[in-house]
Amino acid sequence: MDQEDLQMRKLIVIAFGILGMLSIVPIATPANAANEWCSKHKGMTRCAYATEDQCRASRSGRGGTCFRRQASR
Repeated sequence: MDQEDLQMRKLIVIAFGILGMLSIVPIATPANAANEWCSKHKGMTRCAYATEDQCRASRSGRGGTCFRRQASR
């Protein structure tokens, strides 16, 4: 394998790495947008619920509160 082949392989690996990282961004954004409900317990907030019922079920028996995430401005 000569020097040009090695450089070409490195370039291909870097290009696929960049494309892989860029493909993650669109997937992550809609998931966060769907989580409109948050829970708060002992000073910790977790916004991971699509519905109020999911949030309440998570808090059941442990205390805490559920609230709707405020829209970003």
